[in-house]
Amino acid sequence: VTALAALGLAFLSGRARVARWAVVAGTMLCLAAWVLVQDLGFFGGVGTDPNSMIPAALVLVAGYVAAAHVPETVPSIAPSPAPSPALPLRQRLTTLVEQTSLRPSYLFRSIAALGAACVVLLGVVPMAVASVQPNASPILAEAADGSPGVTDFAAPPFRLVDQNGRPVSLAGLRGKVVALTFLDPVCTSDCPLIAQELREADAMLAPALREDVEFVAIDANPLYQAPAYLLAFDRQEGLQHVPNWRYLTGSARELARVWNAYGVQVQYEPGGAMIGHSELGFVIDARGRVRATLETAPGAGTAASRSSFAVTLDDQIRRVERSS
Repeated sequence: VTALAALGLAFLSGRARVARWAVVAGTMLCLAAWVLVQDLGFFGGVGTDPNSMIPAALVLVAGYVAAAHVPETVPSIAPSPAPSPALPLRQRLTTLVEQTSLRPSYLFRSIAALGAACVVLLGVVPMAVASVQPNASPILAEAADGSPGVTDFAAPPFRLVDQNGRPVSLAGLRGKVVALTFLDPVCTSDCPLIAQELREADAMLAPALREDVEFVAIDANPLYQAPAYLLAFDRQEGLQHVPNWRYLTGSARELARVWNAYGVQVQYEPGGAMIGHSELGFVIDARGRVRATLETAPGAGTAASRSSFAVTLDDQIRRVERSS
């Protein structure tokens, strides 16, 4: 951000030499970001905004060329043309079409404009139609966040303690639909967002259905496993007043056993207390069977201005509850 601000000030200086060096520095910055951050647009699988740095570099160069090399023109006073006889509107339109349709540049611009309009309509029209449909939110959410994996296997059992020190087991939750995930209580990036999405998914449920659903998170940090850390996380995210919310913890050995059973990978991050862990969610039916697996990474909003993960989770809970 600092580099971009400096480049902007260089361009605003109005000095050609300063702007020239700004173009060179900006182009090098764009290429470095394209290679090091965006992974050349597609390599590595972790690139962000693929290839946006290449157009940015072209904008810098094109802007400099346009500003530095446009010749100054002195307006000349041309004699007024002699008035031409008025032609009928239809004849004038026909003449205009005949004059412009013969130019290749006009044809090219017309085709490009038509193609751009089609691309815009292709994206806008289906979304506009879907936004007024009653069942659109789950469809839009899956388009943004991916379809959940439909499965059917016995959920690995666990017996831990919640944020208040009370023992909780999966067997003890039998008869209710369980939305299970794994959160780090000292995380400052994704886990707080996921917690808010869980709270939002709970708020979207009807009161009668909410009584049959439990939202459960298991501690994903072996360094911060005391219930006090979980209570602090609940207060931070406003979850302490959600009656069907449980945040579970246990000894490092007990937690590792549950992580392995659910395929959650946990690794220490250098230079901090946060832990890198798999962002997975599971919907367990009333009989104790996993019926859906979800990617809990925070997703984009939908037409309802809600998180895609919250909408997807809410939809899966409703489906599992209906089939139980």
